Amino acid sequence: MHVIRNMTVKRKLIAIIMLTCVIALLSAGAAFILWQWRASRTHMIEDLSVHAEMIAEGCTAAVAFQDAEDAKQILKGLHVKPSIVFAGVYSKDGGEFASYYGSTVDAGIHPSLMQKDAHSFADGYLTVHRSIVLDGEIIGAVCLRSDLTPMRRMLMRTVRITIVVLVFAVLIAYLVSSRLQMILSGPILNLADVARAVSQKKDYSKRALKQSNDEVGSLIDAFNEMLEQIQSRDWELVQAKVQLETRVQQRTAELSSANASLEEEIAVRETIETRQRSTLCKLESANQELKDFAYIVSHDLKAPLRGIKTLTEWISSDYADKIDEDGREQMNLLSNRVDRMHNLIDGILQYSRVGRVKENLVAVNLNQLVPEIIDALAPPENMTITVEGELPTITCEPTRIMQVFQNLLSNALKYMDKPRGIIKIRCAEEDGYWRFSISDNGPGIEERYFEKIFQMFQTLNARDEFESTGVGLTVVKKIVEMYGGKIRVESKVGQGSTFSFTLPKQQTETDNAGRQTNTAH
Repeated sequence: MHVIRNMTVKRKLIAIIMLTCVIALLSAGAAFILWQWRASRTHMIEDLSVHAEMIAEGCTAAVAFQDAEDAKQILKGLHVKPSIVFAGVYSKDGGEFASYYGSTVDAGIHPSLMQKDAHSFADGYLTVHRSIVLDGEIIGAVCLRSDLTPMRRMLMRTVRITIVVLVFAVLIAYLVSSRLQMILSGPILNLADVARAVSQKKDYSKRALKQSNDEVGSLIDAFNEMLEQIQSRDWELVQAKVQLETRVQQRTAELSSANASLEEEIAVRETIETRQRSTLCKLESANQELKDFAYIVSHDLKAPLRGIKTLTEWISSDYADKIDEDGREQMNLLSNRVDRMHNLIDGILQYSRVGRVKENLVAVNLNQLVPEIIDALAPPENMTITVEGELPTITCEPTRIMQVFQNLLSNALKYMDKPRGIIKIRCAEEDGYWRFSISDNGPGIEERYFEKIFQMFQTLNARDEFESTGVGLTVVKKIVEMYGGKIRVESKVGQGSTFSFTLPKQQTETDNAGRQTNTAH
């Protein structure tokens, strides 16, 4: 097939026609030879069977009266059939009764090979067996063996004649196809010559000659139409080229003017970038100073608080017998205020560390971490915290994810107002995110406070009633959003609250301590 593809159209058409004719003629010749072979076999079997049946009828009396000479005389009549090389008559017990041999020496068969009413082809011979029947009883058998050489000669002669006929048929097909192929190849070759001339000389005024109204004629019409369009567009391109040169000259002048303006703008932008770099350096310096300030302030604030706390404990201990009930209450109130101030400073430090103090991103199995957080919180006996279902393994900073669960669970425990507190932790997969939820049956939150509780230093209860800094949920919100997630609350007053937050399933590490950069859900 590859050779045919690279031929010219003329040779390709001849090759296709010849290939089709040769295949058809070979198929017909093979079918004829096969039919002739089968017909010859069938005719030979029928002919030899007829002779066997005639001999069986003629030898019936000889076998019945054990007259072997009479049987031999009947068998001698087979000399008129040169192809029969052996004939034998057998008695009922299988013994040879009479036999006849043709021109072939040792062509007989052994009595043990005798069969009943059958034929077989073997060793270049056809062997036929017929039973000798008298009054419905088999009294013997006849065996004839014929040489297949005459049949083979006839088949070879048929094959030679068929080959000669095929050769002449192929020659005739070649001569006819050589003439007829011009009907199809002529217009195509003319079209190819026109296309070659147009390609070499760029002369789009030439046209191919249409000779028929078939598909080739339609192709020539389409080709001529294409040449007309190309000729028209070529003229338009010449006109456009002239106009383009004029416009280029105009644009060149405009670009020269714009280039001068662009150089001025570049100089201005370089000045702005220099100022931005200077401002960035100042911001980085201010940020570092702010970090140092946060640490120093927290340290300097905690030191006097520790002193006040210690002094309060000394006074309460040393002057316990001199201070009345109201005084002890005031001292306890002072001690609580000191603790609140200490927790408030710790909350501010935690909030400032989120996003600034970085840890290595590692795979954290929440099925192990969450139970450890629950044990650390040591919920009272009337509080039940359960994890429903399996929790995933996520890539994050262990300290940050621990702060999220710890703050949410501690709030649920702290504000529980039911004698039997129930807290449930769940996780579900949602559009490429893990959605975690912490539900409780506590007092609930009014909808108007849903935004307020996530703001810094905001609490819904009096600070003397519940010790709270108002920083925990703010820290949780900042951590969740830092990882590309969102946090929200659903609540009904008196029925409980559900805090849920999302974290992307796919985490991206920008460096050894990088942050994931997924878009917030």
